[in-house]
Amino acid sequence: MRRGVNGKWGCIKKMMKTAVSVLQEMMVKSGQVPEYECVSQSGPNHRAMFKYRCSCNKLSVTASARSKKEAKQEVARRMLAELFIHGTPVPAPYARPPSPRSPSPDVPEPPETKALPSTGVAPSTSTVQPDIRSYVALLKELCEQYVMGAPQYELIGDAGLPHQRQFTMSVRLGKHERVASASTKKTAKQLAAEQLYKYLRTNLTRLTQDFVEEDALLRAHEKAMERYVEEKSETIFRPPLNQKIADYHLGLFMHIDKDKLNLGKEALEATTYIEDPVNTLVSVCATMDLDVKSQQVQGDLWIVNVTPSAPPISTAGVDRNEAHASALRYLRRVLERTHLYDAEKDSSLLEL
Repeated sequence: MRRGVNGKWGCIKKMMKTAVSVLQEMMVKSGQVPEYECVSQSGPNHRAMFKYRCSCNKLSVTASARSKKEAKQEVARRMLAELFIHGTPVPAPYARPPSPRSPSPDVPEPPETKALPSTGVAPSTSTVQPDIRSYVALLKELCEQYVMGAPQYELIGDAGLPHQRQFTMSVRLGKHERVASASTKKTAKQLAAEQLYKYLRTNLTRLTQDFVEEDALLRAHEKAMERYVEEKSETIFRPPLNQKIADYHLGLFMHIDKDKLNLGKEALEATTYIEDPVNTLVSVCATMDLDVKSQQVQGDLWIVNVTPSAPPISTAGVDRNEAHASALRYLRRVLERTHLYDAEKDSSLLEL
């Protein structure tokens, strides 16, 4: 128990490291030192905004905040995110792409965005638009166009409280792998795909210069729509809700019209199913748009399923031929019973 507690506190202490400390440790290991510089200060003294620049590993980023300490931490976080995108391993809390920093609520609103009280004009809502591109689709199209294989995704981490889950997804393409964490699996997958996609485009610029993102997204959308149309075109069988328990033995034909039933009856009468019950059953069911599936379950026992049906219809036999012959005998009895059922129904209507 003590070991578990110590491990938990060790993890908490590791998570408490600031971005400046993490960046300093990473650069010292590689023989470098990050350089920080306060490049500007704006606003009145009681609402000053400080802009910092961080340079290391041939990269440079900037960030602004209300104090020099906050600005330095923010620019360190952005540098860690930039290093992560360029393939440098970064600890998990900071292993994510940079996101546009939302404006501070204490920052005075520009005059042109304020509403005019006399005219009632609504304030402008112009903000930085998030990146809505699907990097999973872009990465897939890029790999298909240049024959690099299919990227493999894997959920490698799931931690946190039930209302604060943190999922970690990895994407691998050959020897290249990127990892990202987010509050949902979908977002983590997109972030991991974004990192690998940008890495490939950066390091394969000359080879992938003819890759157009807009066309790739359009192709991915068209493929998705084709899959959607194919799925929608498939007929989904739904059991009839008005079926009586007394008619369960006729459940196979409750949703088949009379014309198909007559075709099935004619096909059954024209064949001698005793010689070849397997092919006979398949051909008879095909005239009524029914599917036949068979499987061997234990030893010589075979099961034949005829679908769709409500309730499900299955027959069994000591071998494959016997199971199919049993299904054929059931079809013959039910077809004859259905004909008598229709005749009785018609006679009852005449009596009324």
